[in-house]
Amino acid sequence: MLESAFGRFLPNFFRLTGSSTERSQLEARHGRDVALAWSLFRVNWLLLAVLLAVFDLSLVLTDFRIRPTGYLVVLAAVTVYGISGHLNAQSARHANPRVFAFLTGFAKTVLGVSVLVSLSYVATSANLPLQDANLLAIDHALGFDFRQFLTFVDRHEWLTAVLAFGYRSIAWMICIVISALPLLGYCRRLAEFVFALMLSLTETCCITTVVPAIGVYEALGLLPSDYPNITPAGYYDTAREMPLIRDRALRLLDVSSLIGVVTFPSFHAAAAVLYTWAWWPWRWFRPVNATVNGAMLIATPIGGGHFLVDVLAGIVVAISAVCLARSTASRLALKRTVRSPIGFLRSSLPRPNTEA
Repeated sequence: MLESAFGRFLPNFFRLTGSSTERSQLEARHGRDVALAWSLFRVNWLLLAVLLAVFDLSLVLTDFRIRPTGYLVVLAAVTVYGISGHLNAQSARHANPRVFAFLTGFAKTVLGVSVLVSLSYVATSANLPLQDANLLAIDHALGFDFRQFLTFVDRHEWLTAVLAFGYRSIAWMICIVISALPLLGYCRRLAEFVFALMLSLTETCCITTVVPAIGVYEALGLLPSDYPNITPAGYYDTAREMPLIRDRALRLLDVSSLIGVVTFPSFHAAAAVLYTWAWWPWRWFRPVNATVNGAMLIATPIGGGHFLVDVLAGIVVAISAVCLARSTASRLALKRTVRSPIGFLRSSLPRPNTEA
């Protein structure tokens, strides 16, 4: 009975990745990694469907409302790119793994970022007690003096410029990852990256709900005159938007003007890790990869007003998301070689001796 139950229910999740015939056709034409990328993209669609349902439910249960124009544009673009990618993958004559991966990855990233940034506003509206004092205490326990670090950076204009560039690179680096990885043939890595990105954003939204904070500048009572050569735009955005959300003064969501109102954990730190991992297979790009994303990581406390513990938490979030994405890909690959988990277990166990 146990075997029958597992045989029915355990494979159900993986059936959502598509029929074995479709995967076999892709594998025969383009190789195993492309077929695996296609399966993982199907899992990504399931995750995005759940997130979209959560966002819709939050609009029903809260007093948030949306400005529909921007969201309709997003849905239209996602529909066009998503369907085009699917049709390209299924085409017997014109299928191109690079085109399919780019179109599908672009569609998922646009939809996922739009939904999860919107959900970060809903998460902030929970209005739980701010944790800035506790986060600052953890930084002090770790021996990190933000004021000293800020003063050092402010006194070196070249360092200020480098870190400002690194902090802003979060926007254009994701465009390069989504575009260049499939063009270079890293279709499986792109699928894993998109899945890890969605997981990181989801984890960040969940954690910030229970650990809200405005930022280290606020906690230390710092004024712009204390850092005349630095403009922490990310922190200013959070410091402007978060009180409005918590006071119920901001309830209209316009996807074209939303920002990330998340302090703990830092998504900039998570993004730096995700980008570094995504690009690591391309050996010739590693020096640039490490330099740009290293600058983003170091710039995160300054540009976003983050505590050191925010950065460390963001790194942990990214690593956990990458591990889960890789594990899911491995499970999907295992599905290609064994019919079911129970069948695999049965074939691995020693058979009893019945000859006696």
